[in-house]
Amino acid sequence: MISSLPTSEFECHVVVPDQPPLRAQLEAAGARVHIVPMRRITGSATPVYWLAYALAWPVTVWRIAALIRTLRIDVVHSNSLHSWYGWAAAALTRKPHVWSAREIVVQSGAALTLERFLVKHFAATTVAISTAVANQLEPGSVRIYSEAPTLPSAQKGSFRTKHGISDDTILVGAAGRLDTWKGFDVLLDAWPLAAIDGELVIAGGEVEGKERYADALRSRPTTRVRFVGELDDMSSFYADIDLFVMPSTLPEPLGLVMIEALMSGTPVLATDHGGPPDILTGHPERGELVKPNDADALAEGLRKLARRRYEKAPLYEAPPSIWAAVFRELA
Repeated sequence: MISSLPTSEFECHVVVPDQPPLRAQLEAAGARVHIVPMRRITGSATPVYWLAYALAWPVTVWRIAALIRTLRIDVVHSNSLHSWYGWAAAALTRKPHVWSAREIVVQSGAALTLERFLVKHFAATTVAISTAVANQLEPGSVRIYSEAPTLPSAQKGSFRTKHGISDDTILVGAAGRLDTWKGFDVLLDAWPLAAIDGELVIAGGEVEGKERYADALRSRPTTRVRFVGELDDMSSFYADIDLFVMPSTLPEPLGLVMIEALMSGTPVLATDHGGPPDILTGHPERGELVKPNDADALAEGLRKLARRRYEKAPLYEAPPSIWAAVFRELA
C-alpha cells in the first residue's frame, strides 16, 4: 500500500507495537516507523489479560492521538479489524478513519458484533479484501479490493534442483502455517486417493502452541510427500510446482498464497468458501474450487488438475491500487 502512494504527495507514518520485522522494507518504501506498545486481542486471553488490556487501552489511544497531532496527520488507517486503537485516536483528533478489513471472524461472536459496530460508526471508509469479508460487516461504505503482492522474479528449476526433484516429476505444492484449520490433514488424506504419479511438497512453519499437530502431520506414513519448512524464496517454489493447493477447512479471508501462485503462472485448487471464489469463479484457466473438508472431492480435483500441463504465464493480474484515491478523497 505504501509503495503505491506517490512520495511527492504522501508522507506515511506506521505505528506498530514492537520492532517490526519489515522495518527496512517500510522505510525503503518511504514510511517512518513509530513504536507504541499495544496489546493484541486473542481468543485465548485470560480475565487478567483483558483487565490489563482495558487499563492500558486509553493510554495507548492517547499516545497515538498525540502522534497524530504532532505529525499533523490528515487520514488515519487501521490495518486490521482486530486493531481497536486507530478508530478511537482518529475520533479523538477528528480525523477521517479508513479501516482495512482482512479477517473472517469465526473465533468470537462477541468480537464480530463489536467490530461490526465500530466499523459502522467509526470508519469513514472500509476496504475489505474479499466479498466474504465484506459480507460480515454492515452494508454501506464497504469497498472490496483484493490486494496482490509484488513477487521477485524467480529462476525456474532452482527449487527442484535444490531438493533433488526432476523436471518431469508432477509437483503439487501447498504453503501455509501448519495450523489446524489450514486443511493439511485433509490434503494428506486426499493425496493417496488421487494416485498421482508425482510428489506433494508442503511449505510452512509451525504455529506456537500447536507443535504436536505439526509433528503429527510430518510423521504420517504418506508416500511421496515432503515437508520443507519455511522458505526464504517462495517465488522459486511457485515457479517450479505444477499445481498449488489451498485446502483450508475454515474460510480464508482471501488467500494471498493462492494469488502468489496464480501470478507465477501456477493453477490453483482451493476450497469453496471465503475469498477464493472471488478469484477463481468464472476463471477456469486459474483452477477450480472443491467442497471444504472433503478428502474425496479434493482427490478428484487433484487428479483433474494435475493432468494439465501449463505454460508459466501469469494467471492473475494485480488490480490497480485504490489507496491513493481513497486517501485523497478523505483528506
